[in-house]
Amino acid sequence: MRVRRPSLVHPPGIAQRLLEWLRGRDQMLLRPAGELPLLLLSFPRGGQAAAREIEAAYTRTLPGLRPETRAPYEPVFRSLPVMVAVLLRPVNPCGCLGHHHPRGAESRFARRLSADLGHPIAEIDLAYEGIRDWQPEPLSSLAAGDLGGRMRELHFQAAVLAVLLHEMEHLTFPDRSETEIRARSNEFYAMTMRELVAAESGAYYGMASPPPRP
Repeated sequence: MRVRRPSLVHPPGIAQRLLEWLRGRDQMLLRPAGELPLLLLSFPRGGQAAAREIEAAYTRTLPGLRPETRAPYEPVFRSLPVMVAVLLRPVNPCGCLGHHHPRGAESRFARRLSADLGHPIAEIDLAYEGIRDWQPEPLSSLAAGDLGGRMRELHFQAAVLAVLLHEMEHLTFPDRSETEIRARSNEFYAMTMRELVAAESGAYYGMASPPPRP
């Protein structure tokens, strides 16, 4: 009989979960203008800077976008509970940028919060460093002008909103396919980047056409 050696490989994410348990987590409540749902961010200690970036994106960038950019998600906003819990972590062991937690699959944090408030709470999770490194349109920055480090900041605002709204749509319309929802969130990202880059520099964001030949 062959005796198997015990594996020395830790289960994916165990170190991250242990660090979060040791350090604890903080919360931040986001109160956007208009009819957007409240967001309660739960993030590991040391992640406050990322939480502040998400606060700026959700409470300032999103409400400031053109109505036609936000229009595809208006039915999503109307269908969500008054509050959405967002669990933040730098990366997900699976490599995903985010997940929606269907009814019955919420974390203990969201279930306890819902019981305390007496209202249903939706829940998603986001991997903020994974989102920061996400490059849905890597060549588009070539036509965005010279924004330096500011370009990365604009990308994060657009990307974190795109992933957030993507997961919100999964929650509110579970019968829609991943292909349909992904196409919508990719288009939202592109439209948002065009707005942000134009507002910042007056440049156009997108694949630049070569100049016409004489």
